[in-house]
Amino acid sequence: MTIARAGCCRGSRVRLYIILTMVRFIYRQLREVRLEKGMTLPQLSSMTGIAQPNLSRIETGKVDARYSTLARIARALSLELALSSPDVLTVADVKARMAEGAQRLAERGIAARDVEQRLAWKRARGVDTSVEQRLLG
Repeated sequence: MTIARAGCCRGSRVRLYIILTMVRFIYRQLREVRLEKGMTLPQLSSMTGIAQPNLSRIETGKVDARYSTLARIARALSLELALSSPDVLTVADVKARMAEGAQRLAERGIAARDVEQRLAWKRARGVDTSVEQRLLG
């Protein structure tokens, strides 16, 4: 996975946010599969040679793992790790999506710039907003 260096424009921050969200989704998926298989962190640690605290940090998104590390974890879980390039979004695409989102919020009486109200609405619908909250500071 290649992450391009973010520039100063808003479009770059949006792309970086999307990439970080995708990576954290992968971490959560690995944890869910591990739990579904009834495997503990110590067991996964012995199978991968990765220290248990590091596995925990990876699963919770507190550290960013290399592809080779993710591949070792996936192999231990009998998964195939395949990354593909997402569709490229142009700045115009992002602006259009932002306008659509603002319109949907306005229909529900939520101001697009009211971050707290927007996050509360997402949480009420069961959406995990932890990454967004961390990025917003």
